[in-house]
Amino acid sequence: MSSPVARGALCALSGLTKFASLVVAPLWLTYPGRRPSRRFAVGFLAATLAAFSVVLLEPSPLHELRVFWDRTLSWQVGRDAPWSLWDWGQYQARGVPNLRLVQHVLQGVLVAGAIAAAFFPRRKSPLQLAALTAALLAGFELVLTYWLYTYIPWFYGFAAIALLAPAAVRATAPEPPLDVDAQELDPEGAAVV
Repeated sequence: MSSPVARGALCALSGLTKFASLVVAPLWLTYPGRRPSRRFAVGFLAATLAAFSVVLLEPSPLHELRVFWDRTLSWQVGRDAPWSLWDWGQYQARGVPNLRLVQHVLQGVLVAGAIAAAFFPRRKSPLQLAALTAALLAGFELVLTYWLYTYIPWFYGFAAIALLAPAAVRATAPEPPLDVDAQELDPEGAAVV
């Protein structure tokens, strides 16, 4: 988190592994403040170019990029999921609502939330970054048509840090000094323990 270049590179590699994690790219781009980090963008671009440099080894790089597109993002967007409530409308059975419109509205809300999280709060702590990352990834999963329980680790680590780290910080913090004015005094002015 402390290195914008590393943050950018890891965000790009994560996004190329699972496209869902790109939803947090605006948040991580502007961490810790509101201003986008140029060094993050350099790391993101360098990692993306390094990952896609393998297509230059093929006789037809443009064909390979097309195959990549068809077998990844294009295929994922059109993927059916009969166990997803967002995809029940495909069966056109009586009493089964088509929730695609609701899903698209919630996806728009998620994108707006991802953009808003990049700028609000004005200054983000590491715990706020973890909490917002967990919220955005969990939100992405909620509006995803194809979902499995194996996707929980995407947000779980960030949620655990955001929820458990404050308690660990409080547990290891030194006790504040006693306020002499609030102590009970004996008649001679000495503090009673």
